[in-house]
Amino acid sequence: MNKVLKKALGFASALVLMAVMVLAASPVQASDVDTRIQALERELAQLKQNQESALAAEMKGPSFKYKPGGGLTIAAADNNWSIRFTQRLQVYHTIWLSNENPEAGYQNLELRMRRFRPTINVSSQQGFYAVTWLLNNGSDGTAFGGDGYINFDKLNPWLPSFGWGYSPSFSGNTQAGAFRTEDSPLLDGLGIGGQQDGSFVLSWKKLPGMGISKISHLQLAWGQDGKDEAGEAGEMGNSVGFALGLKPLAKAKGMGGLAISSLSYSFGYQAHTDQYGGAPADPDKPWVAAGGGMDDSVRVRARTPNLAKRATLIDIKAVPGTNYDLTYMSHGLGWSPLKWLSLSANFATYERDPGGGADVEATDVRLAARVWLWGPKSGMMGGSKGEGGVYVAPLYSAADIDYDGGSSDVTNTGVAVVYNVPGGWMQIHGVWDTFGCEGACPGAKFADVAEDGEDSFNTFTVVMEYKF
Repeated sequence: MNKVLKKALGFASALVLMAVMVLAASPVQASDVDTRIQALERELAQLKQNQESALAAEMKGPSFKYKPGGGLTIAAADNNWSIRFTQRLQVYHTIWLSNENPEAGYQNLELRMRRFRPTINVSSQQGFYAVTWLLNNGSDGTAFGGDGYINFDKLNPWLPSFGWGYSPSFSGNTQAGAFRTEDSPLLDGLGIGGQQDGSFVLSWKKLPGMGISKISHLQLAWGQDGKDEAGEAGEMGNSVGFALGLKPLAKAKGMGGLAISSLSYSFGYQAHTDQYGGAPADPDKPWVAAGGGMDDSVRVRARTPNLAKRATLIDIKAVPGTNYDLTYMSHGLGWSPLKWLSLSANFATYERDPGGGADVEATDVRLAARVWLWGPKSGMMGGSKGEGGVYVAPLYSAADIDYDGGSSDVTNTGVAVVYNVPGGWMQIHGVWDTFGCEGACPGAKFADVAEDGEDSFNTFTVVMEYKF
């Protein structure tokens, strides 16, 4: 009996234990179910709110926003698409201080509209797709440049932005300019891009930082040139480009009151293979092809960069029917150690190696600075493009050009006083320049604008740039 009693008591104890466990687990399971129901209710409320927001955005319609200097933007309420209209206008007036021969066309009363370029920028999928259409002087409505972009970097910063079209954005050497409205390299031939009718660009501009350094841009480009409008002359070739921008101390702290984080380096490279087609129409002008075209991408010129009429300082033309291999490299340094002071230095090399015609080698050195003198809010030694104000921009540029016909030294020394309208939508420049060329200077126009026997001339130019 004792054994039977023990078994019965053991069985009863097991049942009691199981009952206790079930009773203890029931509240836990009920609590878990309640938590899940509450989570589902919150998700349902969030989905309902998102749907209501989407419907409200559709009912709201697009927004219209105008920013002086930044154009008019029409955008969807949810920013899924946008259209932006911008405009750039430049007007020049040059006074020739040493003009000995006004009959040659270099007259002091001459006004020149350098650029009048309406631009339309369209984007969709919150900027993932973009198209830019630039009109040619806004007069005949023909497309000066049409480019398309797919911005994969919006998905991941390690992915590039892909651009294609007539002239998709290629930064090259960002220090080539020198704080003026119109200040391209003195040598037309020393430039990134060339005469590309179609090109592709892979661009990385959102790469994560590496320690205290940051890559501001990394770009690869390939372009293909076509023939001129006559279809007879012009060029046919390919070009490849590489560009790098680096801020080596982007996250470094200041040193001795100087902002060392603003130090930047940029590099641009382009190799161009060109076939300047056609045969000369006139034996006395071998650089002009039968169709009347002339390929500026293989033509080495030094011209005044920002005058109402651009006097040629040197012009080494191409010969039709000749293959040309062009190589361009440019290094630039920029630094803004103080809020009111910015410095820029640029060194470029250029080489044209033809199968026939003239070999050309050139180097170009440019030094420039910008000193803010006054700003409407910050006062003396202040100002900025957004705040407005006045700055002074001195410039020195020297190019050494060697070719089969001799050597040339082309120089440009000058200073610009620039007034910036608050908001950055207009600049007014007063620019004094001295241009000169020593040695063999083919194509120079000194006889038209310089004093007798002189190899340099002085100019004063008023420049107005307006941005809608």
